[in-house]
Amino acid sequence: MTGPSGARPKVREIYRGRVVKLDVETVTLPNGVTVEMEIIRHQGAAAVVPLKDDGAVFLIRQYRHATGGYIYEIPAGKLDPGEEPRHCAARELEEEIGYRAASLTHLLTFFTTPGFTDEVIHVFLATGLLPGTQRLEHDEVLEVVEMSLDAALAKINDGTIRDGKTIVGLQAAYLRRTSPAGSPTAPSIRSLEPTDRDAALAAINAATRWYREFLPAGEYHDPEMSAAQWEAEARRLTWYGAFVEGRLVGVMGLEYVRDAALLRHAYILPESQRQRIGSTLREHLESRVRGVSRIIAGTYAGNYKARNSLEKAGYTQSADSEAVLRTYYNIPEDRLRSSVAYEKPL
Repeated sequence: MTGPSGARPKVREIYRGRVVKLDVETVTLPNGVTVEMEIIRHQGAAAVVPLKDDGAVFLIRQYRHATGGYIYEIPAGKLDPGEEPRHCAARELEEEIGYRAASLTHLLTFFTTPGFTDEVIHVFLATGLLPGTQRLEHDEVLEVVEMSLDAALAKINDGTIRDGKTIVGLQAAYLRRTSPAGSPTAPSIRSLEPTDRDAALAAINAATRWYREFLPAGEYHDPEMSAAQWEAEARRLTWYGAFVEGRLVGVMGLEYVRDAALLRHAYILPESQRQRIGSTLREHLESRVRGVSRIIAGTYAGNYKARNSLEKAGYTQSADSEAVLRTYYNIPEDRLRSSVAYEKPL
């Protein structure tokens, strides 16, 4: 690591332990002054706010020797070498409070005390909580406490909750839950993981019931997609999801075929329609397209809403939709004949 002057600082290791490493670094600051700084190096951590469907949160009341007693915290733990923060958050959630999450949404990443350490904590919101197995370490002395999010925020105000990551996480979860009056909360977009499968299938199959008015006779299936079909699609495309307040409300896939990127399987929950969820998903996927000359999106010929949306976004109907669909898509013959293709050059 280089200093602000571009030169590599002189580093003297003082201590290396199980959790932290203490260095004394000689650094030249941007103003030209050279100083010695005591720096604690840390591999980072992940924390998670477990939010129930009824708006309650799970906290832990944990004994911390350094603070002189018990404090309230959200579940958290340090990253193992090479571990993804999301995986760490899921692991700590189950190990500390005994729950798994159908959805983990990244809220923010922050520096804990940048005056002397490089430690960052990645904070996630866990929703769709399902019973798991609590597995405490031998040095973890804690109890799980449930309270409303509003009650937890009140404990911040009265000084009961004093842990930094917990204050940051609870307030971020509250801000994610609320939005200006009359204004829908903007969705967060991320690629989906295997743990998102059940929530995504629920969204796909619920959305299809709403779309059935656009489907030709005999082409409505309930469920629209099975777990096996989801897995098969995941082997050839990347699934993305739109989350509002930690809930998965829309999905879309991005697949590369020949010289084109395909937008696949766009499904938005009925109650989340007309809130730009689909447009936000499409725009996110478009921003990630690389190395091809055009984007192709297919839809049912009778789905005038989807067609209008694509046309407003700059897509034009393919001159020969059938030829495009046969070349780039692997879909049943009946669906191919009842669909049209739209394109946007890059």
